[in-house]
Amino acid sequence: MKPLACEMCGSTNVIKQDGVFVCQSCGTKYSVEEARKMMIEGTVAIEGTVKVDKSGEALNLLKLANAALDSENGEEAYSYANRALEADPNNAEAWLTKMKAVNLLITFQDPKVLEVIKTGQNAIELSDGKLAKEVYTFFLNKIIDTLNLYIEQLQDTEDIKAVYKANTESHFLSAPKLTAQSDIICNIILNQANTIVKLRDSVPDSVVASDSDIIQLVVEVANQWVNYAQAINHRLNVYTLSMSDEDVTKYRSTLNRIKQGLPEHLNDFIKEDAINNSIKGGCYVATAVYGSYNCPEVRTLRRFRDLYLKQHILGRAFIKIYYAISPALVRKFGDTAWFKAMCKTPLDKWVTRLQEKGYDSTPYDD
Repeated sequence: MKPLACEMCGSTNVIKQDGVFVCQSCGTKYSVEEARKMMIEGTVAIEGTVKVDKSGEALNLLKLANAALDSENGEEAYSYANRALEADPNNAEAWLTKMKAVNLLITFQDPKVLEVIKTGQNAIELSDGKLAKEVYTFFLNKIIDTLNLYIEQLQDTEDIKAVYKANTESHFLSAPKLTAQSDIICNIILNQANTIVKLRDSVPDSVVASDSDIIQLVVEVANQWVNYAQAINHRLNVYTLSMSDEDVTKYRSTLNRIKQGLPEHLNDFIKEDAINNSIKGGCYVATAVYGSYNCPEVRTLRRFRDLYLKQHILGRAFIKIYYAISPALVRKFGDTAWFKAMCKTPLDKWVTRLQEKGYDSTPYDD
């Protein structure tokens, strides 16, 4: 008598369950008569359409995938999840596991957003919506984590400061532009940011409006987006640039997209004007001369810059030229007595005239 082997996959792991013999590898079922004939003759005639049930195989592979996830082994989890889906393409849990595995394979240059969205949407659809909240929660947390990573990278400015300093010494006037072109970290992040927001676009506004947990996450996403936009601008400030007005409008528009569906009191609480293109640490020459960015004289000059110069085309042009040149001047000569003496007399006269015109020296937040 021959050993009982599955006709479909060749496995000998065939056991009797509920009156029939079931292959534990591929799920094919055989009657007692068919099993007896297979052991005696080696084959059975299978007529008509045969549907191979591989759900058992998919379940075993899914267990292995989740074990790999627990060990944070993304490649192994991804491989097992794919094999589970080959056995059972309609397994919602396998799609969910694949989504999580994809996330373990991300790199700084490739956050794999589109694949995360696709696998998550498949999990929702094949579960008839039962996995929706878990997937949407995953999407929003991924945005928060990614933006947090970007903010940390943008705030680490020591290397780019060194690049800017070297550029100012060799290419005095073009240093800001040259530094911007070589700021690889910032350029990568700028290219990825809009893709990250697609995760929020994949969460229906109706879900945001009706689930308190999702509301809390969307609020956190919105706040992180503001922090991210500010980090971009502060990064540019390092080499005396700032976001363009067009960029500010774009980032504010994205913030409003993120906030869609939030209760009105929360929507209004997160202000779009927190995203701006102001240059922090400006008034370089005046700060060097008077010794502080927040001294009375510098406050007067900052008010004049914001309330008058920025309101006119020529004024804005002057500001751009000033911010392109003055940092390099201060870096080279700011600590010298002759530079401070040369600049202080005209600055004192100018500050006095501005104060007479109403630009006061009280504390000022520009």
